[in-house]
Amino acid sequence: VRPGVVLRPHVLQWNGEAPKEGQGAREILEADPLHDPEADDEDQKWVEDQLLQPDQCNVKATDAVLNCPGCFTPVCYQCQRHEQYSGQWRATEVRNCTVDTAVAFSMAKDDPTKYHAVRCEVCKADVGLLDMDGIYHLFHVLESSA
Repeated sequence: VRPGVVLRPHVLQWNGEAPKEGQGAREILEADPLHDPEADDEDQKWVEDQLLQPDQCNVKATDAVLNCPGCFTPVCYQCQRHEQYSGQWRATEVRNCTVDTAVAFSMAKDDPTKYHAVRCEVCKADVGLLDMDGIYHLFHVLESSA
């Protein structure tokens, strides 16, 4: 390797097989021994069974899956979009987060409601606040479709 070369590729030319005439995307995927076409359905079922809680009508639903903006770690699998603030979410449970109870915040000087910072357990990024009623208000998060 010469000075000034940052990356030297180990594959200089791709020799993969081109799709045969009449062969669709489904056949190409099925030919891949590492591809499992049922994996997505199985993963979705596991999330529904293990992570989503039923509501009053026994429906397991969420408005989004929320991820940490610093490291993309999932922080909430079941949440509700805030009615007034488009970038804010409410949840009763978070994952991969810690709550800093050492300092309490309030929104106004005379406001009796106190909040605690919620941080990503992996990268320590602030992702939201926890109120006194145990509701998480998440607003520094990346939204994924549920």
